[in-house]
Amino acid sequence: MTTLVFCAGASQPCLDILPADAVFIGVDGGAAKLAAQGIIPDWAIGDFDTAEPPEQARRIVRLPEAKDDTDLEAALLHILSRYKTENIDEIIIVGALGGGRLDHLLCNIWLAYQPRFATWLDKIRLIERHNSIRFYRAGSYRLHRETDKRYLSFISLTPVSKLHLHNVRYPLDGRDYDYPVALISNEFLADEMQFSFEEGLMCVIQSVDEPNKST
Repeated sequence: MTTLVFCAGASQPCLDILPADAVFIGVDGGAAKLAAQGIIPDWAIGDFDTAEPPEQARRIVRLPEAKDDTDLEAALLHILSRYKTENIDEIIIVGALGGGRLDHLLCNIWLAYQPRFATWLDKIRLIERHNSIRFYRAGSYRLHRETDKRYLSFISLTPVSKLHLHNVRYPLDGRDYDYPVALISNEFLADEMQFSFEEGLMCVIQSVDEPNKST
């Protein structure tokens, strides 16, 4: 199985927890960020309006600056078409949450709505140093606590029905929401919790406050 790592152009993407045997894709300025950390990009894809691709990149794909897709969307389409879904273990995206532009942040979260990425939605994980995000469709799940995170938040991206949260500080038992809702700052009671819902689309975030900061 293959882990694909897409590094977008955040100023300080979280690269120290990534598997060494992954396929690394530098997206626009993210390619230079990978090279600066001693990681040779297998692919460098983007319009490179923020930084030129590193010379050591194994493959370089230059995109036009004027295009309908973001560099990350284009990179996902380019790479995912080359792998069978069943051969992909995980799709990790770093640098997509902390780049400083709110429009980019929302666009990256909104990947969950796009039918063209639906096949891979369950495999996508967005990571920053203090946050990690996964997307879930209706079903039943067991979720393990990330040891460096404190908070667990459930952000419904659509209306959801029969939402159950078990083994958490603030449980729910079959709650319906007729509109997208942000249920934030829950906490694990043990290393594993269970949740389920019958209809909808959910974004689940594990997070921790930045040092010397509190909500």
